[in-house]
This record gives sequence, C-alpha cells and structure tokens, in this order.
Amino acid sequence: RPMLIIGGISNAEIAHLQEARGSYAKTQLAFHWLSEFIIREHLSGSLGDVHAAIISRLVQFLSDGMLYYNHARKIMYIPFPFPHAQLSAFFTIIMIPTIPFLMDQYTNELWMGCMITFFTVTCLVGLHEVARELENPFRNVPNEIPLCTIHAMYNEALATMFSGYNPDSFWDAEMYQGAL
Repeated sequence: RPMLIIGGISNAEIAHLQEARGSYAKTQLAFHWLSEFIIREHLSGSLGDVHAAIISRLVQFLSDGMLYYNHARKIMYIPFPFPHAQLSAFFTIIMIPTIPFLMDQYTNELWMGCMITFFTVTCLVGLHEVARELENPFRNVPNEIPLCTIHAMYNEALATMFSGYNPDSFWDAEMYQGAL
C-alpha cells in the first residue's frame, strides 16, 4: 500500500523517481529533495523568523534517519563473521564425543546421562546451524562483501542526485540520461 504524501506528488517527481534505479537511489533522492527544500525555504524566508540553529537541527534529524537507514542496509549486506562460524564448528565437533563421557561421570543413571547428552548435543548442533545460517543468509558465496553491488548502488544515487533540484523546480531529462 503506498504511503500518503501531504500535498501529493507531482508527475515530474514520479517520473524522476521512476528513472532512479534501486531503492537506495530513491531514498537518497528523496532525502536530497527534502533537505534542499528545507534550506531553500529557510533562505527565502518563508519559514518565518526561525533561527539557523533550529534549521540545522532539523537537517541533522533527517541526516540521522538516513544514517540509521544505511546502518540497516549494512547489516543486510555484510555477512556473519567467518571465524565465529569456524569456531562454532570446531567446538561442536569437540563436544559431541566429550559430552557423553562427562554425563557418564555426572549422573548415576544411564538413561539420565543419555537424555542430558542428547539434549546438550542437540542444542550445540542447533547453535552451530544458526551460526551457519547467519554466516550466509542470502547467497552461497562464502564470506564475501558485495562491494561491486554497493558501489553500483552508490553511483546510481550520485547520478540521480546530480540530475538537479526537485523536478518541480528544475529537471532536464537529457542531462539526467547523459549523467548515467
């Protein structure tokens, strides 16, 4: 369901957002438009007698929102640490033969030792499987940061923002296509 936008969105803005490739470029473009709008309105005096520190704080809050958005993107793209997964595998292999001997010494009843061993080993193997899944949640390329993808998304965002101001103020489609 699309979000409602106060004041609506113009056809030029829709066309410009459709030209942007990828969600990262679209969010950067919307952030750029909003920041530029706030600064332009403050400089023209249409915001009233608002001190520059208040405007600075407003832009800072917008910037913080983009920072947290980029942190969420970073968590999505950077894989789980490889050494942690390897240590998890090593300790699981060591604990599987060790725990039965420990439980034999710990309990007096054979069935109790078998049950505790089963549940302990099951928990450790389950933790190892969770570590394996966290290590590689989206693809089968082990321990690879997708630098080419991140760089391409960054370049697309720069090219989209380079195209100019808000399309209602200025937008030249040929210049945008030339920037790509």
